[in-house]
Amino acid sequence: MNFIKRLSTEQIIFILIGVATVAGLFFWVFKETNKPQPGMQIADLGRGHIPVGTDAFYNSNPPTSGPHYEVWTRASVLDAPPDDRFLLHSLEHGYIVMSYNCDLQNPLIAMVNEASNSAKLATDSASLSEPFRSQDCTTLKSNLTKVFEDKGKRKLIVVPRPDQNSPIILAAWNRMQKLNTFNQNAINGFIDAYRDQGPEKTME
Repeated sequence: MNFIKRLSTEQIIFILIGVATVAGLFFWVFKETNKPQPGMQIADLGRGHIPVGTDAFYNSNPPTSGPHYEVWTRASVLDAPPDDRFLLHSLEHGYIVMSYNCDLQNPLIAMVNEASNSAKLATDSASLSEPFRSQDCTTLKSNLTKVFEDKGKRKLIVVPRPDQNSPIILAAWNRMQKLNTFNQNAINGFIDAYRDQGPEKTME
């Protein structure tokens, strides 16, 4: 008590500010560590390498883990979907894949494609349906491309995916987030949370 009496008003204010700052810092750390992570967790299927052409089966579409090829897809905006087994190696390196589907008008086809979890072979852009060449789809691709560029391009892939059951799906290793419409804040949040968080730490 005598110690407090000896303190000047300025010293007491300084101490109170320090205590409040430390308490605020602890509260922020607690809040950040308990904040729910974007997207949903997908069970890990391992990360073994397989020879090109080997069949693989996955527990999600797009897959977020499992056997894959030794070569990976580099950062890019693609006009046609590559084989999942290349993209999975990218996810293993901490990439984020932003895939979009502009052809969701036939629910029967979507159900059949969703039920088939086998790896898909690469196709060319000419094989994509007419909706992928529509103005709305061009705008969606442009918006995703802008995110790709604004976030520095590194470890990011934008790709059309005609067999997925959501207009936009963000994929990282063991994580997935589905979006019905373009949402830049949600996409940036997913990238910030999971880019470079794959099990294999690499520069590329």
